[in-house]
Amino acid sequence: MKPYWSMLALVASLLLAGCGGSSSDDAPQQNPPQEQPEQPGGPTSPEEEPPTDPRAEVSAGEPQTVNEADTFSLEGSSTVRGQGDQTIFRVMWRQLSGPAAEALSQPDQNIVTYQAPQIEGGPANLVFQFEAETFGGALFSDTVVITVRDTLANSLPVVDAGPDRNVIGGETFNLTATAEDDNGIARVAWSLVEPNEPITIDNADALVATVKLPRTEVPKVYRFAFQAVDNLGGASVDTVAITSLPSTTNTPPVVESMRANPGVATGGETVILESQAIDADNDTLQYTWTQSSNDPFPVAIQNADSANANIVVPQLSDPVVLNFTVTVTDGALEDQRTAQLQIVPRATPKPGLISCLFNPFQSGCPLQLVNDLVGDGGALRCGDNPFSVECPLSIIARVSPPIAECLVSPSLSGCGQILGQLADPLFVFRSLPSPQLASECTPAFDEQTFEHYVGVIHGHTGYSDGAIGTRPADAFDRAQRQGLDFFGISDHSDNARIPLTVTGDCFSEQFPDCLIADKENPVDSFRKWDATQEQVEQATNGSFTAFRGFEWTSDRFGHINVFFSSLEINAKTGPGYLISMGLFWQWFLYPDFLGGGGDGLAIFNHAGREDLIEGVVSNIPGGRDPAYTFNDFDHVPGANMRVVGLEMFGKGSEYDSSGKNGSWLSYALDKGWYLGAIGSEDHHGTTWGAPSLPKTVMIARSNALEDIKEAMLARRFYAVAQNFNDLRVDFRIDNQPMGARLGRPDGFSLPARYELRLGDAAFNGVIEVVTRGNRTVRTYEGSEGSFDLTAVTEEPYYFLRIRNPQTGRPVAFSSPIWVEAGAAPKPVCRYEAAGGRGLFQ
Repeated sequence: MKPYWSMLALVASLLLAGCGGSSSDDAPQQNPPQEQPEQPGGPTSPEEEPPTDPRAEVSAGEPQTVNEADTFSLEGSSTVRGQGDQTIFRVMWRQLSGPAAEALSQPDQNIVTYQAPQIEGGPANLVFQFEAETFGGALFSDTVVITVRDTLANSLPVVDAGPDRNVIGGETFNLTATAEDDNGIARVAWSLVEPNEPITIDNADALVATVKLPRTEVPKVYRFAFQAVDNLGGASVDTVAITSLPSTTNTPPVVESMRANPGVATGGETVILESQAIDADNDTLQYTWTQSSNDPFPVAIQNADSANANIVVPQLSDPVVLNFTVTVTDGALEDQRTAQLQIVPRATPKPGLISCLFNPFQSGCPLQLVNDLVGDGGALRCGDNPFSVECPLSIIARVSPPIAECLVSPSLSGCGQILGQLADPLFVFRSLPSPQLASECTPAFDEQTFEHYVGVIHGHTGYSDGAIGTRPADAFDRAQRQGLDFFGISDHSDNARIPLTVTGDCFSEQFPDCLIADKENPVDSFRKWDATQEQVEQATNGSFTAFRGFEWTSDRFGHINVFFSSLEINAKTGPGYLISMGLFWQWFLYPDFLGGGGDGLAIFNHAGREDLIEGVVSNIPGGRDPAYTFNDFDHVPGANMRVVGLEMFGKGSEYDSSGKNGSWLSYALDKGWYLGAIGSEDHHGTTWGAPSLPKTVMIARSNALEDIKEAMLARRFYAVAQNFNDLRVDFRIDNQPMGARLGRPDGFSLPARYELRLGDAAFNGVIEVVTRGNRTVRTYEGSEGSFDLTAVTEEPYYFLRIRNPQTGRPVAFSSPIWVEAGAAPKPVCRYEAAGGRGLFQ
């Protein structure tokens, strides 16, 4: 009987699983039918022509030519145009004709990968169809032809790095090379062979690079290598010797760089004052650090006579800016540079268990609400006379001495009857202060010390419906080996309290492997939530940060990721699955010390996808489900600050263009949400972190947990698409980055700029500047540019939609910058530390 009951338990769990689909990367892919004949006249037409609809456009991409046995990718697009409410919920690739190609990825994504077949007798054409279906049942399709050819022989490029020569140390010079190849040059690169020194090569990916060697007392030889790679992968290398000679002139020292690191800090942190200076004659340099006398208060500068000094930031209640100057001298001549340090107040840290035992009424402890009611300034506090008519509880106080005692001097014994009210959620909500809105402050930012960190948001393992036999530690390990900076894991919460792996692959000979999710530590299968946090802490180190989350999974309202909370909630064990989102929002707004999710940050996942109810209701004439896409993105003011993002890319798809009015992001922003752009892997296999999956890039002080959370609260992040993981985006308005909330006078002129880089090279994209109603107010082409905007109420935000000029498809989205016309500048947001464990954990 045990196998029988185990099967029933697994089947029941599968019916509740979200983000479904086969999760095994090693599962065999079903190829197109082999007996289907090749159609020399074009692809086979479907039996029924899909209906035409001007609101939807589908493209299978441009034709390709590949070598036999090579892998190639197909990228389809399904875009909704105009102001309609039509949405696309399913896409599918299939091969129509030609020798069968091997599918290397799931066919139900916008981007799929195949391996070209082995062929004989000359080139062969493969015809593929990309199909998209709307909730109304309309089908739209397009086809693309892939030509497969034999592999060609390849000759190596002819390269010349130039003649050996002498230069003066400290002076800038050019490295100039030539490269020729019949098949064309794909890329070039300069590098330093010897000696092993940190020499900077500007424009190292061009034929002409720029270098400045250090000053030297005696001639010193530097050997540089130039490599060229042709379009078929052939590479050649040539080297050149550059001899650095001593300088014959005397010059003053030069401070090349100086900064406070980090440039934004909070109380208790140590800030390094960094400088780098050179002297043409290699004289011994002396350093002196000073603070401006105009600063509001002085701080002690440690190691003030060194190149790098440091200070300890004091605890403050208000933000301030401090100014520091470094003076560098060679004994006669000197140079100076100045940098600023922004100090941001830290939000009051949550007290621990011991602290709450000694002071149970302090903020952050379970009895905080009692103090809010009857403490100093509390609504029910009656001072020294609880029996006066002015006291709201005077009648009760007359008949209840304990309540009278509580009103005068709050204590555990005297407030027992009032404590019972804490069990009533409505009482708690009425007593809590109104949460801060994102529009009330703007995040601090420092251009010199904030960097771009790329990582994973949204991933699954065998702890829910991911690959059988995998655990969060496996995902963290692979992502770190891929060179990523962070990983936010988000297994489904409806699987957190059952020991099973719940995936379609379990209906196979692998069924016994699904009964215990964690084979390495079987006990952890029964404590997945806590085990995930332990694996998070084990995986986090100086170069990689893991953090825990979960996916709240409703097949009616949609899916939501929650990160950093100490607790989780299951949509499928209450009305949140099909009836109401109220229970989720109540939990999300409830204090964590009372069992809620008040310490978490939330992200709306894959809007418009994986919705069962809308797909049925929309087939009824005039029928729509009002709960579709999170109650039509109905704004919840209390959650405004902590709901931080919306997925733009996921798995192999781009979601935003399928949204209402052509953009889910713009639609949600117009509803009142303050959301940034998320690139989501949502991966259910074992190739977490692969370049073929989307990513999120955080602009943060570091990739430490607290700085990742700060960047998410700041909406200082952006989404990059599949196969564009190394695309970097900089977007500023009035020199403030994405996520900023600017208050400016009505009609105020706002300078704006953008810069795009793909790896080490500039990326020439099509840049659309988007505002309310998904209206494009500017369109540019190139890798960088500047323009002017005007603060007007009709344009409350701007974000960038970046398209690939070769395909016209989005490859990145910036988070918005908000501009409130007619408003004063916003105060700086407080720095909030990351959570992860509750009071009693």
